[in-house]
Amino acid sequence: MSKRLRQALIILGVLLVAGLLISSIFKRGICSYYGYQTDRETKYAPFVGCMVKASGNWVLRGELRAIQ
Repeated sequence: MSKRLRQALIILGVLLVAGLLISSIFKRGICSYYGYQTDRETKYAPFVGCMVKASGNWVLRGELRAIQ
């Protein structure tokens, strides 16, 4: 493997990890802001999404309308 290819792969990997971290922080912020706006308890679950506490149970934010 050439030196340039190895450097390119390392840079690509670092950019991918940085992108995932920034995306996760952004999604957590949106979830937290939703809780602030609606005065509800929220939490962000990795691989699941934004969860909202409704009637004592944690429900996905997107499925909240079906429950209400």
